[in-house]
Amino acid sequence: MTTAVQQLIEAARPAPPAEPFDWGRVERRLGASVPQDYRELLDAGGGGLWLGCLRLHVPEPGPGLRHVDLERSRLESEQLQDLFEDEVVAPPDDLDPDAGLLPWASTGAGVTLYWQVSRAAASGAYPIRISDRNGDVWERYDLRTTDLLLRIVKGEVRGELLNESWLEYDTLFKPYADQ
Repeated sequence: MTTAVQQLIEAARPAPPAEPFDWGRVERRLGASVPQDYRELLDAGGGGLWLGCLRLHVPEPGPGLRHVDLERSRLESEQLQDLFEDEVVAPPDDLDPDAGLLPWASTGAGVTLYWQVSRAAASGAYPIRISDRNGDVWERYDLRTTDLLLRIVKGEVRGELLNESWLEYDTLFKPYADQ
Protein backbone atom coordinates (compact mmCIF):
# COMPACT_ATOMS: atom_id res chain seq x y z
CA MET A 1 0.00 0.00 0.00
CA THR A 2 1.28 3.44 -0.91
CA THR A 3 1.61 5.79 2.05
CA ALA A 4 0.31 9.37 2.13
CA VAL A 5 3.92 10.59 2.09
CA GLN A 6 4.64 8.62 -1.07
CA GLN A 7 1.45 9.83 -2.74
CA LEU A 8 2.22 13.48 -1.92
CA ILE A 9 5.80 13.13 -3.18
CA GLU A 10 4.62 11.46 -6.37
CA ALA A 11 2.02 14.18 -6.99
CA ALA A 12 4.26 17.17 -6.18
CA ARG A 13 7.61 15.85 -7.45
CA PRO A 14 9.64 17.96 -5.00
CA ALA A 15 13.44 18.21 -5.08
CA PRO A 16 15.21 17.23 -1.85
CA PRO A 17 16.95 20.07 0.01
CA ALA A 18 20.66 20.56 -0.68
CA GLU A 19 21.51 19.87 2.96
CA PRO A 20 19.62 17.36 5.14
CA PHE A 21 17.73 18.73 8.12
CA ASP A 22 19.23 18.23 11.57
CA TRP A 23 16.10 16.71 13.12
CA GLY A 24 17.84 16.15 16.46
CA ARG A 25 18.53 19.88 16.77
CA VAL A 26 15.02 20.77 15.58
CA GLU A 27 13.39 18.49 18.15
CA ARG A 28 15.59 19.80 20.97
CA ARG A 29 14.55 23.35 20.09
CA LEU A 30 10.89 22.38 19.86
CA GLY A 31 10.93 20.27 23.00
CA ALA A 32 8.90 17.66 21.10
CA SER A 33 9.30 15.01 18.42
CA VAL A 34 8.41 15.87 14.85
CA PRO A 35 6.12 13.20 13.36
CA GLN A 36 8.07 10.77 11.18
CA ASP A 37 5.73 11.18 8.19
CA TYR A 38 6.18 14.95 8.25
CA ARG A 39 9.96 14.55 8.46
CA GLU A 40 9.89 12.22 5.45
CA LEU A 41 7.85 14.74 3.42
CA LEU A 42 10.21 17.61 4.26
CA ASP A 43 13.29 15.45 3.65
CA ALA A 44 11.93 14.75 0.17
CA GLY A 45 11.61 18.50 -0.46
CA GLY A 46 7.93 18.88 0.37
CA GLY A 47 8.40 22.04 2.41
CA GLY A 48 6.66 24.84 0.58
CA LEU A 49 3.28 26.16 -0.46
CA TRP A 50 0.60 23.52 -1.05
CA LEU A 51 -2.61 24.34 -2.95
CA GLY A 52 -1.53 27.95 -3.25
CA CYS A 53 -2.33 28.69 0.39
CA LEU A 54 -1.10 26.06 2.85
CA ARG A 55 2.41 26.91 4.07
CA LEU A 56 4.26 24.03 5.68
CA HIS A 57 6.73 25.05 8.38
CA VAL A 58 10.28 23.86 7.76
CA PRO A 59 13.62 24.12 9.58
CA GLU A 60 15.81 26.94 8.29
CA PRO A 61 13.45 28.09 5.51
CA GLY A 62 15.74 30.87 4.31
CA PRO A 63 15.64 34.67 4.07
CA GLY A 64 12.20 36.26 4.14
CA LEU A 65 10.51 33.09 5.38
CA ARG A 66 10.74 33.38 9.18
CA HIS A 67 6.94 33.02 9.36
CA VAL A 68 7.31 29.37 8.27
CA ASP A 69 10.36 28.47 10.39
CA LEU A 70 9.48 25.23 12.19
CA GLU A 71 12.12 25.93 14.83
CA ARG A 72 10.26 29.10 15.86
CA SER A 73 7.11 27.07 16.50
CA ARG A 74 7.98 26.60 20.18
CA LEU A 75 7.97 30.38 20.66
CA GLU A 76 4.59 30.63 18.91
CA SER A 77 3.30 27.78 21.08
CA GLU A 78 4.41 29.59 24.24
CA GLN A 79 2.78 32.82 23.06
CA LEU A 80 -0.47 30.96 22.38
CA GLN A 81 -0.34 29.41 25.87
CA ASP A 82 0.05 32.92 27.33
CA LEU A 83 -3.07 34.01 25.40
CA PHE A 84 -4.96 31.03 26.83
CA GLU A 85 -3.83 31.85 30.38
CA ASP A 86 -4.69 35.56 29.98
CA GLU A 87 -8.10 34.51 28.56
CA VAL A 88 -7.51 36.51 25.38
CA VAL A 89 -8.10 33.37 23.32
CA ALA A 90 -10.03 30.32 24.44
CA PRO A 91 -8.31 26.96 23.98
CA PRO A 92 -10.19 24.05 22.45
CA ASP A 93 -12.80 22.82 24.93
CA ASP A 94 -11.29 19.34 25.14
CA LEU A 95 -7.61 20.32 25.28
CA ASP A 96 -5.80 18.36 27.97
CA PRO A 97 -4.23 20.63 30.61
CA ASP A 98 -0.78 19.10 30.03
CA ALA A 99 -0.94 19.47 26.23
CA GLY A 100 0.54 22.22 24.12
CA LEU A 101 -0.21 23.30 20.57
CA LEU A 102 2.76 23.42 18.21
CA PRO A 103 2.16 25.07 14.81
CA TRP A 104 3.30 23.15 11.73
CA ALA A 105 1.41 24.92 8.92
CA SER A 106 -0.54 28.10 8.26
CA THR A 107 -2.39 30.02 5.58
CA GLY A 108 -2.29 33.65 4.57
CA ALA A 109 -5.88 33.91 5.83
CA GLY A 110 -5.03 33.26 9.47
CA VAL A 111 -5.81 29.55 9.69
CA THR A 112 -3.13 27.65 11.64
CA LEU A 113 -2.59 23.91 11.90
CA TYR A 114 -1.11 22.58 15.15
CA TRP A 115 0.11 19.33 16.58
CA GLN A 116 -1.37 18.74 20.02
CA VAL A 117 1.76 17.61 21.86
CA SER A 118 1.93 16.13 25.34
CA ARG A 119 4.15 13.85 27.35
CA ALA A 120 1.46 11.15 27.17
CA ALA A 121 1.36 11.12 23.35
CA ALA A 122 3.41 8.53 21.52
CA SER A 123 6.43 10.04 19.81
CA GLY A 124 5.07 12.12 16.97
CA ALA A 125 1.54 10.64 17.12
CA TYR A 126 -0.32 13.86 17.74
CA PRO A 127 -3.90 14.90 17.15
CA ILE A 128 -4.09 17.84 14.76
CA ARG A 129 -5.88 21.03 15.77
CA ILE A 130 -6.85 23.74 13.32
CA SER A 131 -7.80 27.25 14.43
CA ASP A 132 -8.99 30.43 12.83
CA ARG A 133 -7.12 33.71 13.29
CA ASN A 134 -8.90 34.61 16.54
CA GLY A 135 -9.08 31.17 18.13
CA ASP A 136 -12.89 31.28 17.99
CA VAL A 137 -13.17 28.07 15.98
CA TRP A 138 -11.19 24.89 16.66
CA GLU A 139 -11.34 21.66 14.67
CA ARG A 140 -9.70 18.36 15.58
CA TYR A 141 -8.43 15.64 13.26
CA ASP A 142 -7.08 12.35 14.55
CA LEU A 143 -4.95 11.67 11.48
CA ARG A 144 -1.26 11.51 10.73
CA THR A 145 0.02 14.83 9.39
CA THR A 146 0.52 13.67 5.80
CA ASP A 147 -2.77 11.74 5.82
CA LEU A 148 -4.57 15.01 6.58
CA LEU A 149 -2.57 16.89 3.94
CA LEU A 150 -3.32 14.23 1.32
CA ARG A 151 -7.04 14.27 2.18
CA ILE A 152 -7.06 18.05 1.86
CA VAL A 153 -5.35 17.77 -1.54
CA LYS A 154 -7.91 15.19 -2.67
CA GLY A 155 -10.84 17.22 -1.33
CA GLU A 156 -11.81 14.46 1.08
CA VAL A 157 -11.76 16.57 4.25
CA ARG A 158 -14.28 19.28 4.89
CA GLY A 159 -14.65 21.52 7.87
CA GLU A 160 -15.49 25.04 8.80
CA LEU A 161 -11.84 26.05 8.45
CA LEU A 162 -10.79 23.78 5.60
CA ASN A 163 -12.13 25.98 2.85
CA GLU A 164 -13.33 24.49 -0.42
CA SER A 165 -11.52 27.27 -2.31
CA TRP A 166 -8.30 25.45 -1.39
CA LEU A 167 -9.22 22.97 -4.09
CA GLU A 168 -9.27 25.69 -6.76
CA TYR A 169 -5.51 25.81 -7.15
CA ASP A 170 -3.39 26.26 -10.24
CA THR A 171 -0.29 24.68 -8.75
CA LEU A 172 -0.39 21.76 -6.30
CA PHE A 173 2.99 22.53 -4.78
CA LYS A 174 5.53 25.32 -4.95
CA PRO A 175 8.78 24.89 -3.00
CA TYR A 176 10.03 27.81 -0.95
CA ALA A 177 13.18 27.87 -3.09
CA ASP A 178 11.02 29.03 -6.02
CA GLN A 179 9.47 31.93 -4.13
